[in-house]
Amino acid sequence: MLNRLVIYLCISAIGLIGCQQEIPSDPACRVKEQEKPKTIANAACIIRLDDQLLTVTHRMTGRFDVPGGTTDMSESSQCTAHREVWEETGFNVEVGEWLATSTQGMRFYSCKLAGHFDGELQTFPVPPWSTTEIDGIQLLDPFAISDKDWRFPNQLPLIRDMFNQVEDSAQPSKKHPAEELLPRPVPES
Repeated sequence: MLNRLVIYLCISAIGLIGCQQEIPSDPACRVKEQEKPKTIANAACIIRLDDQLLTVTHRMTGRFDVPGGTTDMSESSQCTAHREVWEETGFNVEVGEWLATSTQGMRFYSCKLAGHFDGELQTFPVPPWSTTEIDGIQLLDPFAISDKDWRFPNQLPLIRDMFNQVEDSAQPSKKHPAEELLPRPVPES
């Protein structure tokens, strides 16, 4: 009887794994400026849209977190943050400055979404390749979230502090290179 149960569980696991959609290759790591020396660590992104924080809901816990995760030990922590955001949300971000490191060693970066996001959408579809880990992608007010709803409750005060430091992805960057290409007004004589 026990052998049948083990065989059934193995076949079920193989079936579930076989049905998962493969993660597409992540886009090239988009980093504003590489750290010197290259830091290898687990990393995450703090992404702000208006007065909202981009969060993910983890399937196993049902709790909120920012997109991020484990390094593969061959990439910088900035590229880890970029890859993890891609794998969990499908968003191609530009990784900016290092903001802080948690007591558990997670490095947090200020990240900007590529493209135009205005904060009108509050939820986003979870990419098919990410549904085993992520149950939802949403914008939340980080000051309205209870620590009981946060995946790592002791990190929430740090998340709130970093949120106040990051640039809004819904607003054009003050340093955006495309702005330099716009024609300048000719002064009147």
